[in-house]
Amino acid sequence: MKNLLLILGVAALLSSARAQDQPPPAPLAVDLTRSIMKSVFESNAVPFVQPMVTTINATSNARFFTTAYVPEKVDKPYFRVSVNGMAGIIAEEQKWFDPSLDLGARENLYDALVKHGTTTGGVYKIGPLYSDTLGLASVFMRELLRDALAAGYFGIPDRAASLFGFQPDNRVVLPTKENLVTVLRQRPEYLALSAAGQAAFLDSLITRLTLPTSLTLPPGANMSSITAAVPQLEIGSLYGTELLLRFVPPVRFSENVGDFSFWGVGLKHSLSQYFPERWFDLSVQGVYQGTSLTNTIGLTESKLSANATIRSFSVQAGKRLWDVIDIYGAYAYEHIDVISSYTYVLPHETQVQLGLLPLDPPGGKSEPTPERPGDTKPQTSTVEAEDLNHKFIFGFSANYGPVRAALDVNIGNFNIVTFALAYTFNQPE
Repeated sequence: MKNLLLILGVAALLSSARAQDQPPPAPLAVDLTRSIMKSVFESNAVPFVQPMVTTINATSNARFFTTAYVPEKVDKPYFRVSVNGMAGIIAEEQKWFDPSLDLGARENLYDALVKHGTTTGGVYKIGPLYSDTLGLASVFMRELLRDALAAGYFGIPDRAASLFGFQPDNRVVLPTKENLVTVLRQRPEYLALSAAGQAAFLDSLITRLTLPTSLTLPPGANMSSITAAVPQLEIGSLYGTELLLRFVPPVRFSENVGDFSFWGVGLKHSLSQYFPERWFDLSVQGVYQGTSLTNTIGLTESKLSANATIRSFSVQAGKRLWDVIDIYGAYAYEHIDVISSYTYVLPHETQVQLGLLPLDPPGGKSEPTPERPGDTKPQTSTVEAEDLNHKFIFGFSANYGPVRAALDVNIGNFNIVTFALAYTFNQPE
């Protein structure tokens, strides 16, 4: 009986909101649209950024060495300064993913009624705050959207662009009012209200609420390759151990990648020094790195801030030929954790549909005005992603006195070619 009274009391929602001088329907529609947009964005955020995570992992964990050899004893420390470049082609499958929509777990409408209002003498009264109106309307609308998703009333594209791809104006089509009315009339709450002669209220809640027809997915940055250059310093050798240092201050990496900073520290230790006879060079190396990336992505002007921690462990083997050439190979295990933060507003066309921006002029886009300033409440979504990589490296280097040049190929989740040019001060014999 109590639940039925709560259901019947919902009929007072609109009149109660008007009596309490609540904002007009537009703010409610805008807030509901923001909630839907956040679900669309976060449902697809991980596959959207995962190719970038894989690429950063492969690119950052490259070009640590030009030879497997580490001198066991030296008369004085040596310092090897190098410039290291990496280049890779982004595969077609890394540019796309299958979009989806997750609206979360089901919510209890009865609990929402209790949370956002009270029942006195059999009459339900919504709370005095706009957050009560928004809260109850959000739960109600999201339940209908879940029903509409299950009924196939959402138009979700077959594919979408990852950060590396490019597909502008790729939209998730939202259910129409007619679709929402259809699923509404199948809900038990509607049937209970209908039996009490109060169902018209729920119909009016939908017909008076203007939502956009679609939401646009991020278009991607349209990248087909990635290149990087990292300065590096190696210091050795103490008991057959080298120290590696690399650092890149915040710089504008490229228009697509954005502002990038980078640091790394590692140790490399010779195992072949323990062999009775050194027929070949064998060493192990561990490196810990961190990166920071900020950028503005695509037509939606999403602000990206990503911080990564990267760990790499490798076993390196090589052989020196004719005292001037080293051939080498390695196996590397790599792991990256990335925490990305996106700050974004509603797509331009959605803002126009909601009345946040003026209508677009013919052949152009409208600009904000004092009366219609656009979406002034950006949302933020935090996405955590990781990548594991097993990589094989094959290459060679050649030296002429203190100058060394190297070229190798890295085969793993993302294949790249790397090269290096190094100069060693206090070159050991």
